[in-house]
Amino acid sequence: MNVELEALPNCLATLRVDLPPEAVNAAREDIARDYAAHARLPGYRPGKAPRAVVERKFQKEIREELERKLLSESTRAAITEKKLRVLQVQNVEDVEFAPDQSLHFTATVVTAPEFELPEYKKIPVTVPSEEIGEAEIDTAIENLRNQAASFDDIAGRGLAMDDFAVIDYNGTIDGKPVSEVFPKAGKPLTTNTGFWVRLTPESFLPGFSEALLGAQLDETREFELTVPEDFAVKEMAGAKIHYGVTVKGLKSKKLPELDDAFAATIVEGKTLAEVRELAKGELGRQKKDQIESQKREQVMAYLVGKVECELPQSMVIGETRRILADIVQQEQARGVNDEAIKQGEKELVEVASRGAKEKLKGTFILQRIAEQEKVTVTSGEMRARVAAMAARYGMTPEKAAKELEKRDAMDRVAEDVLSGKVIELLVREADVRVGEG
Repeated sequence: MNVELEALPNCLATLRVDLPPEAVNAAREDIARDYAAHARLPGYRPGKAPRAVVERKFQKEIREELERKLLSESTRAAITEKKLRVLQVQNVEDVEFAPDQSLHFTATVVTAPEFELPEYKKIPVTVPSEEIGEAEIDTAIENLRNQAASFDDIAGRGLAMDDFAVIDYNGTIDGKPVSEVFPKAGKPLTTNTGFWVRLTPESFLPGFSEALLGAQLDETREFELTVPEDFAVKEMAGAKIHYGVTVKGLKSKKLPELDDAFAATIVEGKTLAEVRELAKGELGRQKKDQIESQKREQVMAYLVGKVECELPQSMVIGETRRILADIVQQEQARGVNDEAIKQGEKELVEVASRGAKEKLKGTFILQRIAEQEKVTVTSGEMRARVAAMAARYGMTPEKAAKELEKRDAMDRVAEDVLSGKVIELLVREADVRVGEG
């Protein structure tokens, strides 16, 4: 077999394969012999029909099977001969059986990117201390107090700073709803009913809380606010929004006393000192998880930053679509309407594309390290991952496995398990220093 390799951009390569007549004839002989052994033809016992009769009867089928067999086996052999890291056989074309019975064809394959693997031992990582300070415990306890707070109706006065107002409101620009003028603004800046807001200078938009000071129950106030220059929706900077706000409730927040009685409402039978110790332990577990996450992120950022390479365009497109779908779903959950999402489509695609390229590059780097370190995924690890996914979605592991196989997603699960194992290895061997993190 003769193979010519041509490397193409975007991790593509073509293999021009020439198979000699003796190889083609040997394969045809095997297939024809198998047909003759099992053929059922009228007038003959199974497998007893003359070879020439069988070959005439099944000429088309023998030719098709011969082509499938030779193309498949020869492509695999060509890939092995040229030592390619092939991700996918994109297509096989220009198939020709020559008069001398030789076979010629061209296979286009998608290959893994070529790059020099950076040094991955002792990757520098900086993380915060695992120690839990008293101030952190105080903050946790204060959060618990806030969760247990009661809200009393205010009587005899209007709204003041730090009060909670329950309001209905509508925002317009030149008589039109804010979201109609600026679709990216979504519903929150436009209208709401029964909305709770704490009156502070930072709440909602600058000046919103101040405009409600002194307001009484069922009072409606109308005022105009200017959107600040640093607002998240950049095109809204400087816009003037007219608000009509009706106060439906005035509330003051009452925190429970910080004592053993309060502690017992958090954990039955525990004193405040004991609850503080429990809080310290939980904060410690959370901080360890956060630090481990930071280590993984820094390790991946280091590796991705050290490698420049082409990526398979088809894979970049597929991953970009997946990330873009997630971004759109998040935007819709925030109340951004479809028109606004459409207007920002170019920017969203750019964000998704950057994310896709970084993710794919990281995956290829981890796969190469896995080869170097002989890291593999066991069947037990795959079963454990599928079982965990099944539990998350409330189905049996068997059903989850069938769903993954139906969607051809099992390889992706294996890829995730392998990447996780390699990252764990790299984190264990990282040069970890305690600092700001």
